[in-house]
Amino acid sequence: MLKPTPIRTLALAGLLGGLMFSPLSLAQDAFIPAEAEPGTDIPSADVNFGMKPYADNTFYIVGIQQGWFNDVGINILPEPNGVALSEANTIPLLLNGQVDISSNWCVGMMPTYADTDELKCIAFIDNIVSASILANPELGLKSFADYIEEGLDFDAAIKAALAPLDGKTLVGPPDATARPFELTAGDLAGVTWELQAMEDSRSLVLAMSGRADFVHPNGAPIVYSLLKAGWTPLITLDDLLTHGPRGETSPIVALVNSTGIAANGRFVNENPNTVLRFLSVVWRTIDALEKDPSLYDLQAPYLNSVAGTSLDGAEIADMVANLHPYIGFDGSEPWYADPTSPTNIDAVYNAIIDDLVEGGVIPEGKISVETFAWNQPIWELARDYRNKAEELIAAGNAAGLAGEKAELLASAEQHFAWFNFLDAYRFALAANE
Repeated sequence: MLKPTPIRTLALAGLLGGLMFSPLSLAQDAFIPAEAEPGTDIPSADVNFGMKPYADNTFYIVGIQQGWFNDVGINILPEPNGVALSEANTIPLLLNGQVDISSNWCVGMMPTYADTDELKCIAFIDNIVSASILANPELGLKSFADYIEEGLDFDAAIKAALAPLDGKTLVGPPDATARPFELTAGDLAGVTWELQAMEDSRSLVLAMSGRADFVHPNGAPIVYSLLKAGWTPLITLDDLLTHGPRGETSPIVALVNSTGIAANGRFVNENPNTVLRFLSVVWRTIDALEKDPSLYDLQAPYLNSVAGTSLDGAEIADMVANLHPYIGFDGSEPWYADPTSPTNIDAVYNAIIDDLVEGGVIPEGKISVETFAWNQPIWELARDYRNKAEELIAAGNAAGLAGEKAELLASAEQHFAWFNFLDAYRFALAANE
């Protein structure tokens, strides 16, 4: 079985090297929900929010510019767009409270648990599925997806897709974190190859000039460029996650890489209802982007300004759809409610925590899924409010409410459609009283 432990451990150690942490903070062991506020006013709340300079970390700008955070009483600070974060300053600013909530790769915060348990993961946004082994279109090969469409099962499809690579040369990145995907795919297909390590910029030139047959780029933009040029995705991480072996012992568990939302735990437990309202806007934005991809035009200028890219909205939409599609409220069950899913948070994070403990990054007993990842209880709380609101709205409609009560019911339906289930419940409860 593949053992990616040292690779992930080394990658995280390098990412966090040189950061200074605050002294051990007051324990934040569990998410503590609050009662729904009485009355029908939506409280106003300030949130210091930061975004890192990546496509799946900056789509929140759509909700900010559309005024959707204001719809649920949230003022994003500093105005107008929050804090533009970097890899270097995200964790320090979350720890010292200058940023309350940020976009983030949550796993990158785990090593802080050697010193403090202050930082929490509060949501997932996408599974990064850009990892791909691509074949030169001149070879005329079929992909794993092609074989699945023809009716082959997983084992037969992956063997058929990767058989042409057996004994050949694969151009892959020198970054050690790229090896687990390659080795897992090769092991499942029963094929081996000779690796030619090369930076993405050089492998792209080699591929586009027809001097490479098989490549595994590290960066999503390079994968995107080659797919646009007609290269065949022999196997992708999305293929493995969708069709591969399931369960905690699956080798695919170690490959799951989810982008999410991080927060200072103290802020979360002091403002749990604000966090629910904040996440409602995230889910609303994801839903809106799926229904109207032209909204990516709002993201493009901001992303280009912080990332140095020159993408337009259509290119961002295409890249998201192909390499890291967003997952909203209703698609979150595999992370939180399906223990057999290869992306289930318990299986994935337990494996990562074991890696970090084994690698000496975190002492044993300092971190657990429950203490670090508050995604699941927060999502379950939102789901509970959704179910209660749905029942109350149905009861109100059945009762044929009129006047002020009918207006309250309409507000409940509006916030329900905005994924703000907490206030949908509050309005619907008031309408039925």
